[in-house]
Amino acid sequence: MKLTRRTFLTIAGTAAAAGCADEDEVIIPTADGGPDPVYDAMPFDGDDDASPDDAGDDVDDASAADAGDDAAPDGGVDAGFDGGSDGAVDGGFDGGVDAARDGALDAASDVPRDLGVDAARDVGVDVPRDTGADAARDAAVDVLRDTGVDAGIANPDFRTLPERTASFPLSVMAGDATDTSVIFWTKFEGTGALTLRVLEMNGTRIAAVRFNGVVTPSSAGFVRAVVTGLRAGREHRYAFLTGPTASPTGRSPVGRVKTAPAEDALVTMTFAGTSCSNQNFRPHPPLVHAGSRTDLDFFIHAGDHTYTDHGADAMTLAQYRAEYEENWGAAGLRALHRSTGMYLTWDDHEVANNWNPETFPAARLAAARTAFFEFRATRRNTTDPNRIWRSFRWGRTAEMFILDCRSERRPSTRSGDPARTSYYLSRAQMDWLKAGLRASPCVFKFIVNSVPIVDRGGAGSDNWNGYASQRREILNHIVNNNLRGVVWLSGDVHFGGVCRVEPAGTWSNQWEVIMGPAGADRDSPPDVRAAQFPVLVSGVHNYTVMRANPTTRTLSVEFINGSGNRIANSAWSRTF
Repeated sequence: MKLTRRTFLTIAGTAAAAGCADEDEVIIPTADGGPDPVYDAMPFDGDDDASPDDAGDDVDDASAADAGDDAAPDGGVDAGFDGGSDGAVDGGFDGGVDAARDGALDAASDVPRDLGVDAARDVGVDVPRDTGADAARDAAVDVLRDTGVDAGIANPDFRTLPERTASFPLSVMAGDATDTSVIFWTKFEGTGALTLRVLEMNGTRIAAVRFNGVVTPSSAGFVRAVVTGLRAGREHRYAFLTGPTASPTGRSPVGRVKTAPAEDALVTMTFAGTSCSNQNFRPHPPLVHAGSRTDLDFFIHAGDHTYTDHGADAMTLAQYRAEYEENWGAAGLRALHRSTGMYLTWDDHEVANNWNPETFPAARLAAARTAFFEFRATRRNTTDPNRIWRSFRWGRTAEMFILDCRSERRPSTRSGDPARTSYYLSRAQMDWLKAGLRASPCVFKFIVNSVPIVDRGGAGSDNWNGYASQRREILNHIVNNNLRGVVWLSGDVHFGGVCRVEPAGTWSNQWEVIMGPAGADRDSPPDVRAAQFPVLVSGVHNYTVMRANPTTRTLSVEFINGSGNRIANSAWSRTF
C-alpha cells in the first residue's frame, strides 16, 4: 500500500489561560486544567473532490487493504466501530435502525452530506463570542516541527490491530467538531505515550491519513487532543494506538466523527440527543441502540450525563472520577461515545442535585469541574477554561448554542416576577446568546439549555420560570428581532416531548424539544396542558432523533426506545 510521504506539525498548546473563578474558589491543580494540546493535521495534497479515485488519496484504492470493501463492511469500523469486542453492545440490532424503524430518517444517510462551522462568524457582534471553539487559531501556542517522523505509514488501517480493551475500558470520544477541527478523548490505563491516528474516509475506503502523531496522557491517564487542519464535511475513523508509532501493536476501540460542513453549505442533517443517564439504569439500552447507528451527524447530551450524587455524594476529585468511570464503562455510553461526534453540557447531577452556585463549597465545585472536563471531548475556552457555554455551526443549516444553565445562576435573585431582576445566566452569557442569535445566518438555531424553558402546569422554580426577568428577556429578544428557526433543546425533567414554550400569546410560536431521559426514574405522567404538548413521552427511557432540512425549513422529530423502535405517537414535524 502506497502512501504519500508527509511530515506533520505538532503544536503543543501549553499557553496559560486566565480563569474566572470566584475569589474564594479553590482551583485544584491537575494536568488537565487548561487549554488542550493542539495538533495540526497533515496537509491535503490532492483534489478536493470525494470521488473514489481522488487524485489526492493517500491510500491506493486498488491496494490489498481495500480488497473486499465493496463486498462487505470494513470489519469492525462500520459494524459497531470496535471490531465486535463489545458483543453486548452491538448484539441484537440488525444492521442499525432500518428494521426497527420506518426508514424515513435513514434515507438521508445515503445522501452525501457536506457537513461545517464558520469559525470567523462574529462580524458585527460586539459581545465576545466563543473564541476558544477552534483552539487551532490560538496564536499563543508554540509550534514545534517534528522533522524526525516519516508519515509514510506501512499500514494505516488500524482496524487490523487487536483491541486492548483493558487499556481503554471507557472507550473513546470525539466532540465539538467544527469544519476544520475536532477534539479527541480517551482514558488510558497504561504507561507511556500513545499514537492518535485519524483517517478520513471515502465511504468504506480510507481516503487519507489526516493525523498520525504522539499524544501523551495526563498523570491520571486522560488524553484530550485537538486536531486541526481537517477538511469540511468529511467522515473520519480514529483510534489511539499502543506500541511504537512506526509499528503499533494494539489499539483502542475505533471511533467515528464527522467534521461540520463548509460554512456556506445548506445540507439536511440528522442528529440525536438525550439527557439524564443515571448509573442505576445501566447499560442504558436506548444509548446502546443510538451507538449502533451510522446515520447520525452528531449527538447532544443536555446534561445529567452521569449522576455524581448516585449513592453517596461525590465530594473529592477521586470520588467524582469514580462516579464517571462507573457510568462511562457501561455498554450504552461506551457505544454512544465512540459512534459519532458529541456536543455536551452539564446540568445539576454532574455536581450535586440542585446545587447552589452561591453557597456550594468551592473546593468541591472545583473537583466537579475538573472531572467534567477530564471525562469529555469538550473544548476548554482559551481565555476562560471554566466556561462551558459555546456555539458551533453546521454550515448554514444550523447553529448550536450550548448553554450553562447551572453554574452562573444566582438563586438569591430567584423570582417569578418579571419586574424583579433575576439571574439564570450570567450577564455575559445572556449577552453572548442574544448577540449570537441575532448574528447567526443559519436556518435553524438550536439552544441547548439543560432545564426546559416551557411554561407548563406543575413546573417548579428550578428552571427559567423561576427567573422570570431573564426568561422574558430572551423570549422577547427572539420575537422582537423576528428570529426564525429558533428551537429550544432540553432535558432534566425525566420525560420527553415537543411543546410550545407558552400555550398562547406572542411566545407561543417558539418550540421546545425535551429529550430523554436515557436512564432515570420514570416519573408518573407529568402535569401538562395537553394542547401545548403535541408529543408527550413519559415512563419510557429514550433518545430523540431530529432531522433538519434547510431547504424546506422543516424539523422532524421522533423518540426511540431501548429496543430501537419509534415510540407510538412521538413523531412530529414543523416548518419554521
